[in-house]
Amino acid sequence: MNTSLRATYRIQFNKDYTLYDAVLLVPYLSRLGISHIYASPLLASVPGSMHGYDTISWDYIDPDRGGEVGLKILVDALRKHNMGLILDIVPNHMSTSYQNLWWQDVLLNGHKSKYAGYFDIDWSVSQTQEQHRIILPFLEKPLCDILDEKKIRFLYHSGKRSFVITYEDRIFPIALESMNWVVGFSSFKDAENLPLDLRKLLIDFFSSATSEGRQNLLLLLQKQHYQLVWWRNAGDLVNWRRFFDVTSLIALRMERLEVFVRTHTYIFDLYQRGLIDGFRIDHIDGLLQPDKYCQHLRKELEKLKQKRPENLRNDPVIFVEKILANKETLSDKWLVSGTTGYDFLEQTSLLLHNPKGEEKLDVLWEQCGVFPYKKVQELARNEKLDSSFYKMFRDLILSFINIFPPEQDVTEHAIETVLRKILVAFPVYRIYFLNSVISKQSLPYLRKSCNEVRQELSPYHIPLLNKIECILSQKIDQALGKKWPEDLFVSLTAPLAAKAGEDTAFYRYARLLSRNEVGTDPDLFSKNIEAFHQANISRFLSHPDALLCTATHDHKRGEDGRARLMVLSEPEAKWPETVMHWFEQNADLHILDHSKKHVSQADEIFIYQTLISAWPLNKSDFSDFPHRLRSYLTKALRESGLSTSWDAPDITYEKTCQNFMMQLLCVPFVKNIATFINDISPAAAMNSLTQVILRCMVPGVPDLYQGREDWDFSLVDPDNRRPVNYLKLQENLEQEVDLLALVRSWRDGKIKQAIIYKFLGLRKKYPQIFTNGRYEKVLVEGPLSDHVVAFQRFTKYIKIIVIVTRFNFSLNINEYLQSYHDGWNETKIFLHEYLKNTEWKSILWGNTFKNNTVSNLAYFYGSVPFDVLISHHVT
Repeated sequence: MNTSLRATYRIQFNKDYTLYDAVLLVPYLSRLGISHIYASPLLASVPGSMHGYDTISWDYIDPDRGGEVGLKILVDALRKHNMGLILDIVPNHMSTSYQNLWWQDVLLNGHKSKYAGYFDIDWSVSQTQEQHRIILPFLEKPLCDILDEKKIRFLYHSGKRSFVITYEDRIFPIALESMNWVVGFSSFKDAENLPLDLRKLLIDFFSSATSEGRQNLLLLLQKQHYQLVWWRNAGDLVNWRRFFDVTSLIALRMERLEVFVRTHTYIFDLYQRGLIDGFRIDHIDGLLQPDKYCQHLRKELEKLKQKRPENLRNDPVIFVEKILANKETLSDKWLVSGTTGYDFLEQTSLLLHNPKGEEKLDVLWEQCGVFPYKKVQELARNEKLDSSFYKMFRDLILSFINIFPPEQDVTEHAIETVLRKILVAFPVYRIYFLNSVISKQSLPYLRKSCNEVRQELSPYHIPLLNKIECILSQKIDQALGKKWPEDLFVSLTAPLAAKAGEDTAFYRYARLLSRNEVGTDPDLFSKNIEAFHQANISRFLSHPDALLCTATHDHKRGEDGRARLMVLSEPEAKWPETVMHWFEQNADLHILDHSKKHVSQADEIFIYQTLISAWPLNKSDFSDFPHRLRSYLTKALRESGLSTSWDAPDITYEKTCQNFMMQLLCVPFVKNIATFINDISPAAAMNSLTQVILRCMVPGVPDLYQGREDWDFSLVDPDNRRPVNYLKLQENLEQEVDLLALVRSWRDGKIKQAIIYKFLGLRKKYPQIFTNGRYEKVLVEGPLSDHVVAFQRFTKYIKIIVIVTRFNFSLNINEYLQSYHDGWNETKIFLHEYLKNTEWKSILWGNTFKNNTVSNLAYFYGSVPFDVLISHHVT
């Protein structure tokens, strides 16, 4: 059996699509050319969870998703087709739901719980507390109001066989010792043995229906190991690390060996039994020591590999969900297979945006009255430091205060000033340490941030900046018994970058939304072809098995929607002129709204781009289009947090925007936007197919998100997680493939699936060229040289040349995706000397080339301008 990694297929498992359902999909995926299903989290999660990232237990497969029996049946089917399975796991956090028994035990027993060290909780006692208490910001109002409204109840829970506190759908345990002051209770060791009449008396004693009962209930709450508080105070008070600012998820202390062993025992057993072949590590930057975690994981899997079934002893795969900043690379010391592919998405996106359109788009955006991205992000980071991450920021400040002796006269305000500027300017998600000092890879980013801050600070702050930079460059001796500022710093920078960036600034900054995607930097607009080649060479040398993705369960908009927006970067598409005309044309639509609120120009241009990116190609897909748009726009406006927000929704402004958007779908404007989309769609389709070809042919492992072998014009979750019509995809793949015919009917999406099928089949037939084959750029000269991306993959026996195009709108692409640009007659590719006498055959179109004729791209004139050629003697 050969289950070597060639291509992955991400599936979102949930109660509506289980492991049993996926069994029926295996023959299709095998024929498509997939080697591994790449499964969303399968461990037990909160009942009804549609994503699985809210783990409640590490000890079993979620029954809602099919349980271990379902996993075995699916894996049996995969093995019959020589396929494997990669499991997404979440070592950073678990759910704070009452179904999480470890968390419940901590709430019940406080810092004496055997699980207290599993979670990242600050157990220090503040001046206002008499005991170690966990702050639980789960109340919709202050506690006094909740008590007055009788929403907190004391009752006996038969399932738990104990007394509990309930609030809405939450259940909180009650420490028995906290009830010793109640007359008649202290002599009983547990609630289960209480006589029924005494149980009822106790329930009446703590009943929120009476004033006396509410006072008793308040006193009881004050004696617990936790403190219920208003959710709006979470950022100010919460004393445990969350996933970003999500209070339903608490961080794990995965750097502790005990926690690592306890959480990984079951999944290691799955690996040893051959039920999984590797892991995708969610949010790797949330771990305190991601390098050591990955190294430990690799070491354990290598040991277990020898105990796996004899035919399943391939090297384990480990993919990390890591956001890489511009020019940042993944350390080879982590010993992982690579990232999950956001960096490839960014490289491809930068390649396909035309730099000639940037200046006009900047001018257009400035006219909307919004700052450049750098400023937008800075403002968002400052907001988050003052809200969601206020407590984390204060803890970091105080950790520095504790380091400086009093005689140095370092004030809290001064430290806050310097640290705030460093955090706001920080260019990467986080820094990493090697033993006791900052890694060589991370040091330049710390210096870059500090150097930028150095230009802004007052002169008297510079010495303090220098000291803080020095402290952050090396870990402090643990023997000091103080919190390490470095640990607090890295725990803050990653969530700050994510929440202020992709979850806030990405919704405020709409210069061109195709550049606002998870893993991208909207401040960058494009990069040249050489940069793309260098990125591919770098990946080939460092992590040749890294995943390559252009769509994920987390994407802001579908890969083909982004490909359509990319066309707007081309000056020939005249997007700035078009949108200025639309501003004028639709001015009257603002007047129609009687709320006297107008849609801001920034939101208006956001709406236009949303319509363009999500516009269906087929009439049948318009039935739910308005509903999808309304749901998305509400989420986008609230994530932006400017005119409305999740915390303080402005329903009037939201309705104004919704009404405006719905008016755009009516005559006469709907005809204008439909015409514009129709005009750019052939070029957009070419962008999409270019993404597909590059993903399949450059160094790395192509990852396909569920259903994205068809056109993908989805929006952010939950829209991008809608059910997939697999029956349609299976039927399409079973039909005879005539690529030229499919090109002519490209709007039905079959051409995309056919090209994926073609190239995944190539990877299956000639795996050596994609695992070991070298990558080299091919020189292009002529009037269209900036439009052509060409490279070769080769081994001693097999040679492949890939030729794709960019900036396709100006290549005069017609409805049949044919290019009629005179420049093709003078554009040539120059092969290396050892390739010049090779015979070639087109994998896509069947053409054959002899001697040097392949060097001339004149045959692209009147044809679909992309091709993949293979040396003729191996076909």
